[in-house]
Amino acid sequence: MKIKKEFYCIVDNNNRPDFRFLFENLSDAKIKIKKIKNSIQGETFFVSSKKRIFFDKKINRKLISKNKRIAIRPGCWTSLAVKKVNLTEDIQPEYVFKNKINSQYNFAAFSFEKKPKKAIPFIQKTEIFLEKIKKPVQNDFSFSNFWSFSLKNSFIKSYFFQTTILGVFLIVFGLSYFYTQQFNSQIIIPLENNQNQSMKTIIQNQVKVLGERTSVKNTEFEENFDDFILKILLAFNQLQQEELEKEIRTIVANSPMEKMAPLIAKQDRKVAAFLVGIAKKESNFGRRVPILNGQDCFNYWGYRGIRPRMGTDGHTCFDSPEDAVYTVAKRIKELVKTDINTPSEMVIWKCGSSCEQHSMESVRKWISDVNIYYQKIMESKTDNSFDSSNG
Repeated sequence: MKIKKEFYCIVDNNNRPDFRFLFENLSDAKIKIKKIKNSIQGETFFVSSKKRIFFDKKINRKLISKNKRIAIRPGCWTSLAVKKVNLTEDIQPEYVFKNKINSQYNFAAFSFEKKPKKAIPFIQKTEIFLEKIKKPVQNDFSFSNFWSFSLKNSFIKSYFFQTTILGVFLIVFGLSYFYTQQFNSQIIIPLENNQNQSMKTIIQNQVKVLGERTSVKNTEFEENFDDFILKILLAFNQLQQEELEKEIRTIVANSPMEKMAPLIAKQDRKVAAFLVGIAKKESNFGRRVPILNGQDCFNYWGYRGIRPRMGTDGHTCFDSPEDAVYTVAKRIKELVKTDINTPSEMVIWKCGSSCEQHSMESVRKWISDVNIYYQKIMESKTDNSFDSSNG
């Protein structure tokens, strides 16, 4: 007769089963998950902010693209769960998984029925009880046993001695606690009150002596200190902005977009990186742009927002470089807030909601070209922070 069983396996947040282990018991699978989560072996590969994959061994770094920024952490950082795997007539899971963990409780389900214990007559129980009463108690209190140094027969093991010691300990502890409280209430607490009152008196006298002069000095010091911190933060931000502007000018040198470098440098570094990368792909930094009445529309990103003034091919015509940078940067910020953080995700700038109308080659080319200049801006940030930490 075939016995139907249920097996369990471990799956990650992508519902991918771990083919190393197969469990006959649910609790064994949960115990294994705890061991995996507490172990630092293996590595977790963070594909995106919501997708991650756990490898029981180290990931081969040669298989990872050098142009994409990724995150790898030792140990298991993905969510694991237990999934039921049923036996079938054609496919048996225990031959697919490497190891089958047998449950230590399953043997009870197929063991033979145990025979009931033979009942002992009431008369026989009474005789056994009387025989125990007749036997001398070996653990009674006896001073002779104290000097024998035999723990088996010593009075230390007697119930009377242990109860007495416990009672004495409780009495001593209670008395010490009572006298401590009395001491605190009669001596320590009045001393603390007198000391606190003395401190209040001293402070009040100091305030009277110093008067408003001390208060004015404290206010001036706080205001000066706040101004000092604010100046440091402004100087640091200005330094970062100048460094970013220098990097952008190096990339867009001798192009129409060079005049926009100070405006782009005021944006967040990630937004600035997308502004540079997309402008290179869409207009070659302003060398191929839509025009209106023979004038430059300052649209270097292929932006198609509806306005009264529209340039060639249905592109937006901006009023000034400032208007162009502000409008396009605002749109990119909105996309970044929705976790569009890489050029491959930012391809919606080219495709819109779907890339079905575009060839795969053109999509890959767009991502690759934007990524080159995006990485130049982002990697320079990493290099600067590394140099400052070692300087």
